[in-house]
Amino acid sequence: MSVLVRGTTTVAQELTERGLPADWNWGGEFGKAAARIYRRTYGREPGHALQLINGKLRSVTAYTPDERHVLTQAWESVRARAAFPAPQRPRSVLDRIDRALNDWAGSADSMRWRPDTGPLRAHP
Repeated sequence: MSVLVRGTTTVAQELTERGLPADWNWGGEFGKAAARIYRRTYGREPGHALQLINGKLRSVTAYTPDERHVLTQAWESVRARAAFPAPQRPRSVLDRIDRALNDWAGSADSMRWRPDTGPLRAHP
């Protein structure tokens, strides 16, 4: 076991490079798939390194630049099964105003209220 060496890539780093959080809920499946593909390809266990996670040194699987194809293959196998949220179109200000007005639960009578035209009264 060695300290995380420059140039090696972990599953968490790969996820963040792909625009996902390092603690993505499919990250475990992604890591397991990568290790499975590595074992099938090379006939041995993938390398490990120590990485500081939440204040503790932990053993993580690390892949060298020559082994990054394993992460790509694992990504393709997991991406097909993972539940990605549907992309949402950006909402304009008018869409947000329309939605706010449609969701308003007030009574219609309150829209007809007019302030008194008489003198202002003191606060009780």
